[in-house]
Amino acid sequence: MLQRFRGLQQLFTIRPANPKDVSNLSDILTESFYRNIADAPSLINLLVRQLTNWVYPLLRYGITIDLNSRFNEQSPCYICLVATHPANKSQAIASLEICMRSVPIKPRQGFWQDLWRWQDTHESPYIFNLAVHPQWRRRGVAKQLLLAAEQTAKQWGFSRLYIHVLEDNHAARSLYDRLGYHLHSQEGTMPHYLLGRPRQFLLKKKL
Repeated sequence: MLQRFRGLQQLFTIRPANPKDVSNLSDILTESFYRNIADAPSLINLLVRQLTNWVYPLLRYGITIDLNSRFNEQSPCYICLVATHPANKSQAIASLEICMRSVPIKPRQGFWQDLWRWQDTHESPYIFNLAVHPQWRRRGVAKQLLLAAEQTAKQWGFSRLYIHVLEDNHAARSLYDRLGYHLHSQEGTMPHYLLGRPRQFLLKKKL
């Protein structure tokens, strides 16, 4: 699968990742998920950044192990898609992964429903680890990766696609909303209420 998209005067190519991409993808994922801290120069942010710098090699190593493990499994319904730019076609600038995951058939929307954990589920394609290198954000790369993910799910024979988003990630929620994703359930609401942390929303799109 090789797809090209025109986005904000940039021509991106979407392709499946290969083992040669693992090192670069590890950097992108580590930067996105562990160094994505607010720019406000607060003492807490400075301390968190310093701690992240100290443990960065360990975090990156763990991500590398996980990626290699998923690549080696060779599951028929798993794929890692990467975006590249003509300036350097061999180097990924963004990625996402798709796997099969059990999701609730009926939405779980409230605090009290967390008390009842058991519910009917079904296997469906699920997007995770969507990450864009900081230098390539806000150029339409994430949108093109998501559109490619939808085509992949259709090729697998599925009509629904799921993805999680944090309640306070307004940029991501806005993008998913524009692409037609809708709230399916609010997961883990009880611990988030108790700890004062943002809730995690499970979004669904009918393809």
